[in-house]
Amino acid sequence: MPDRLQTRTTPSAASPPSEEAWLTARRVARELDRILDAAGSHRAAVERAAAELRLSTRQVYNLLARYRADRRVSSLLPRRSGARKKQLDPDVEVIIAATLRTQWLTLEAPPLAPVVAEIRARCEEAGLAAPSYLAVARRILALFGPEEIAQKRSADPKHLLRLKPRPGYIRAAKPLEVCQIDHTPTDIHFVEVVEGEGVFVGRAYLTLVADVATRCILGFCLTLEKPSALSVALCLAQAMCPKEVWLAARGIDQPWPMFGRPRQLVTDSAKEFKGHAFQR
Repeated sequence: MPDRLQTRTTPSAASPPSEEAWLTARRVARELDRILDAAGSHRAAVERAAAELRLSTRQVYNLLARYRADRRVSSLLPRRSGARKKQLDPDVEVIIAATLRTQWLTLEAPPLAPVVAEIRARCEEAGLAAPSYLAVARRILALFGPEEIAQKRSADPKHLLRLKPRPGYIRAAKPLEVCQIDHTPTDIHFVEVVEGEGVFVGRAYLTLVADVATRCILGFCLTLEKPSALSVALCLAQAMCPKEVWLAARGIDQPWPMFGRPRQLVTDSAKEFKGHAFQR
């Protein structure tokens, strides 16, 4: 099945269309020619082309509007779009920046709507086109960084530490000296088909054991059950055992030489890490 046509991309203005883009455009052009050359209603032909190209019928109609005038394949290439130019007058930009700094960037954090109203009033007084609410809101992040906003709106300088990266404090001089174990829900949703309908089964949880010194993954456990002492035990068992048999049973021709018993295991405060079974 051919790949889905990408109708919206933003390549660099200097880069020509790729060979893949030309091949896709030619394939689409063939389908559109069949639609335009078909006798009678085009609806059935459009639906067939949509299924063949893996597009919606609306996308096919949009492509037809671009193609039917002169039937050039180049009209079906991804449209280029460079950086959008600012549409506001430079004097309006100055008013927006000054008003936001004096009336919005304050300790009380006022709502934006009254500030926008003040900006519009100042622009009208100066004989300039008043900006919209959205235009003003979009310029906030461009004018002020997170640290500057926090400095103006926080009475405690320690709050700024939340905006800065904090390097890890767990260190190890050699492999297996210190390892970490933790869980995370994955972005995988399992669905079972029952009587022709999809029934949600659950979301998988991933447990990992990582070596601090080498950053290598020693073992993992992927299960539909919520994190428990069992998933922790299975993960640790794989971390401490060689992986050759496990890889061969699954037909994986890749090395995974890391294994061993951690001398120290760092965990969080989850209940599965506090029980007697885990300590044993």
